[in-house]
Amino acid sequence: MRSIRMRSDVFNPPEAGAFSSEDSTSPRSCRSLDSGGQIPTSCARTRTRALICAFWLSILLLCAAAKTTSAQVAVDLPSVNPSIPAGSVPFQFVSDGPRGSGWGHGDKIARFYVHEWLPAFFSRSLVLDQDIPRGTSLSWIFTGPHAGFTVTVDAQSVRVAQRYYDSYALYGSGEPQAGYPQRTVVETDAPYTGHLRSLTVSLNSHMALQVAVNGRSLIQQSCLFDVQRSQLEYDAPRSAHDVISGELLPQTSTDATVTIHPRKTYQTMMGFGGSPSIPAYAMLSTAGKEKFWKILSSYNLLIDREYPMGTRLNPEMSNLDDLADASPHYYGDNFPNGEVSDFDYSRHIQELGGSVIYEMWDLPSWATQPQATNAPWRTHGIADPEAYARAVVNYCRIAKQRTGRPPAIVGVQNEVEEPGPVALRMVRVLRERLDEAGFASVKIHMADAPFTWQGVQRAEALQRDPEAWKDIDFAAVHEYDYQDFFANPDLFDSSLLAMHHATTGKPFLATEICINKPSLQTGSYRVAFNVGQLYHKNLTLMDAVSLMYCWLILDVEQPNFGASRALLIPDRQDGFLPAASSAQLRILGAFSRHILKGMVRVDAQSSNSDLLSTAFQGANGEATAVLLNRSTQPMHVALDWPGVSWREVERTSPYLENAVSPAPAQITIQPGEIVTLSTIVRGPAVP
Repeated sequence: MRSIRMRSDVFNPPEAGAFSSEDSTSPRSCRSLDSGGQIPTSCARTRTRALICAFWLSILLLCAAAKTTSAQVAVDLPSVNPSIPAGSVPFQFVSDGPRGSGWGHGDKIARFYVHEWLPAFFSRSLVLDQDIPRGTSLSWIFTGPHAGFTVTVDAQSVRVAQRYYDSYALYGSGEPQAGYPQRTVVETDAPYTGHLRSLTVSLNSHMALQVAVNGRSLIQQSCLFDVQRSQLEYDAPRSAHDVISGELLPQTSTDATVTIHPRKTYQTMMGFGGSPSIPAYAMLSTAGKEKFWKILSSYNLLIDREYPMGTRLNPEMSNLDDLADASPHYYGDNFPNGEVSDFDYSRHIQELGGSVIYEMWDLPSWATQPQATNAPWRTHGIADPEAYARAVVNYCRIAKQRTGRPPAIVGVQNEVEEPGPVALRMVRVLRERLDEAGFASVKIHMADAPFTWQGVQRAEALQRDPEAWKDIDFAAVHEYDYQDFFANPDLFDSSLLAMHHATTGKPFLATEICINKPSLQTGSYRVAFNVGQLYHKNLTLMDAVSLMYCWLILDVEQPNFGASRALLIPDRQDGFLPAASSAQLRILGAFSRHILKGMVRVDAQSSNSDLLSTAFQGANGEATAVLLNRSTQPMHVALDWPGVSWREVERTSPYLENAVSPAPAQITIQPGEIVTLSTIVRGPAVP
């Protein structure tokens, strides 16, 4: 009998009603591709909804099928006679043989330890020489820094169990404690008939854990955490002389080619950055602030996306940078991270060659219209376009006085959905008032939407007013709907292409990338790598000129907020120095450290769809290529870029944090690894 037991909060599908019923009835939803093969911008929301619903429906149907048909009949395994390649590692267990020593193992048979550090993604196989005797079982145990999973096979079934063991809160969870707190969170059993001869375990970039027997897939689970090592354990009574032997097969590799066409050019890069929580920055010690700026310089994160004062801003705007008046911004039980400016911070960014983007979110009451008496209450008041524009212009004046220059770009408004006529008037009035005040050089990016389908709608609305669309210099959106596609990131491509088509002619800013979905909010490398796939897609599908993470630094109580929503946190246990909160910093750094302001993206073609490649060149012959291996095999890569001699290679993996070295004669990229090759010598990243 097969059973499936899962946590209901792991990888939840979208809630019912998350999309309006008008999506499916809108006449725009049935448009086909235009003659140029582009996705019409008006289809974005409907296509996204259909893809999400289709994906989760398929998952639910698979689970339902697993619960019904598999509970009735066991899977009949195909007959196989696997070959044993060179490099295989033999193992043998004897039930009445040597016992393991050490605490917690008692009289158990000694384990077989695999001395290998597993890459982020992998596929590993073992072959058995005989059937597993009845009454015994063989377990393949995979462990990581926070959690692990165990694949157990016996004479009749395969079981996969995921467990966490990184918290005392797991103690006393109702299951046996193996000398440490633990709790099983997902468990799947699959019965079989036949002769089990091969077992393959895969952990891939689709956030999936897969187990195949004799080449036939039996179990698939979603799995977010990282594992790094494995071991084998045989469980059998001592009374019999049972023997299990076999071989661990070596990993296989593949070849790939990346061809660069430097004459085919795309966008010119503006840079990388994000929003600092000024209260979190203020927490840093003097040494911590010095290290913070070294990190920002080393990682080339020199775009300061202001998260400025909102509801507490006074009409004179004299408290823009008053830390005591910072508008509270909460995450869970974390202390308020605040909406407030820091002009010393802004000046320092500009001295380092960076720039400032200013965009308000919540508006103070004096910049909004009175709410109608009988209308539904709005959490965010409706903007008064004139008062709003005056506030932005006043900020530009104060910023110029305090830092020497106004912001390079102002955004219309962060995420808030204004009524259509109000949103259009905000754009037109803002441009007029900036010009009148002598800030004609300050550019405007469109109002940020949290999801791409909303970005498409906003772009379409702007284009219906030619004057408003003309006043927009940059397109922008947050792309939080990407999180609904973590199990298959390529399904998100159509949403990005729709946004790209809707904003044709406007350079694109990816203004706020991070993980904020609770079911994905973890600090694993594999989750961070999937965000890296989004960086690649922004650069290649959206022609993004800038990539910005949500928070550069954040003060957190619950660590998952730091691990998923910020690159850095103040380390309270080490003198309030900034520390990487997770692998998110190293993943962004794989792009940002060697793709400099002013570099132009050039065409890069990969022979393997699982080898994602981007390439950039500078005006003085600088060259950088970023290669991501999202497969489960190592790749030997031939990179064809005539006339380029690499001077530095940077490797990013679960074990390497932007580690630099001289360029190798041959490029081998491990599964889940990012390799950045460049003629620009940056040296080691700041620890």
